Amino acid sequence: MKTKLFILAAFILSAFSAEAQNLKVLGKAEPGEIIIGKAENISEVYLNETKLQFDKNGIFVFGFDRDAAGTQNLKVIYTGGKEETKIFKLPKRKYVIQRLKIAEKYVTPPADEIERIEIESSKMKEARSIVGKVDSAFFRRGFVKPAEGRISGIFGSQRILNGVPKNAHNGIDIAAPEGSPVYSTTDGIVIIAGEDFYYNGNFVLIDHGQGLTSVYLHMSKLSVKTGEKVTKGQKIGEVGSTGRSTAAHLHWGVQWYGNRIDPMSLLNMKL
Repeated sequence: MKTKLFILAAFILSAFSAEAQNLKVLGKAEPGEIIIGKAENISEVYLNETKLQFDKNGIFVFGFDRDAAGTQNLKVIYTGGKEETKIFKLPKRKYVIQRLKIAEKYVTPPADEIERIEIESSKMKEARSIVGKVDSAFFRRGFVKPAEGRISGIFGSQRILNGVPKNAHNGIDIAAPEGSPVYSTTDGIVIIAGEDFYYNGNFVLIDHGQGLTSVYLHMSKLSVKTGEKVTKGQKIGEVGSTGRSTAAHLHWGVQWYGNRIDPMSLLNMKL
């Protein structure tokens, strides 16, 4: 009888170990990076106290903000009740300081544009309010660079415009000739295709599911509309210099909910 109980206990322990080993995570545990995870038989997933979404294939995503610091805990609870925890200790990330001399109108908006800017800001907030309502991992097919060209602005850099410190640059700039094609970095749904915004110019904001979004600014032409489903590598517009822009380029930004993510981290993912 004791032998049978020992064999049964060993079998249960083995089953739990195999279950725990199913967890896979891709990405770097650093500020401004995303992590994509996958496991079978998931019941719940948490990053610290935040409950994460996962799709029917057990795929989930989360990201660390540009200024994230300290220890982050990922906990996966399986349907059998077993729990598995991964601890991420984030290193400090250094960012470049960019000092730029530009026309004053690009630093401080004219007083007669303030109302317009506030209206456009409200539209952006309304569009982003639906982020997180889709638990499908549209991003599961991986990512592509949205345009070809020289990287003229890097993620996270502190920008000092005409001697005045401004917000960090929350994306990358890709310099390219006007009219060059812009592609969706992965599958998703266009939650706003805006035209002639003061800061953004002509732009597209795409929801890739589970809180992951990408935005494409300053385009000369849009090829998609709000509510449209797009696929990885699909043309969504053309490079331009609309909005607050001094030359033809694409500003490509990525967020996980409100966390600012380095777009280049997407391209390092091998799904």
